Amino acid sequence: MISLLRIVSKLPIPTERRLQWQRTLIYREFSNEISAAKKLKDYEKIKKLKEDQQFEIDMIDEEVDAYLTKKLRSKANKLHVPIPHVHNKDGTESEYWYEGRFTGRWYLAPEGCCFLREAIRREIKAQQEIRAQWIVWISATTGLIGASTALIALLLHKLS
Repeated sequence: MISLLRIVSKLPIPTERRLQWQRTLIYREFSNEISAAKKLKDYEKIKKLKEDQQFEIDMIDEEVDAYLTKKLRSKANKLHVPIPHVHNKDGTESEYWYEGRFTGRWYLAPEGCCFLREAIRREIKAQQEIRAQWIVWISATTGLIGASTALIALLLHKLS
């Protein structure tokens, strides 16, 4: 099982897919071991296996949060969208962030992800509205040039 997890971790596939596969493999392996321990009625082993499973899943969840945080921060930086601060002005932790148990790094909490996604969407929408205004003027100018060209061609044709 461990070798299969290592193989999956080395595959050149998208990070989200890799993490999903790793989570599935962890659940599958631990559920098989827990089933075997239940048949033997070894309750201490069942408890230990469930704790180990939760530990492994929590590590994967933290990797997922790290990936999402990196991805959202990158998009926000490209669009010049302000990223919420880790600490509030009074020094307390922001509800948008949490500190990882395993790495000690700060990751966006679900509320922070929603907040940042919404801010990114608003910025993209504003940029599209600006482009839409230019498209109207470009279309009108193109039409005007086309009509002028047709009128000049018509006049030149009548004169010759």
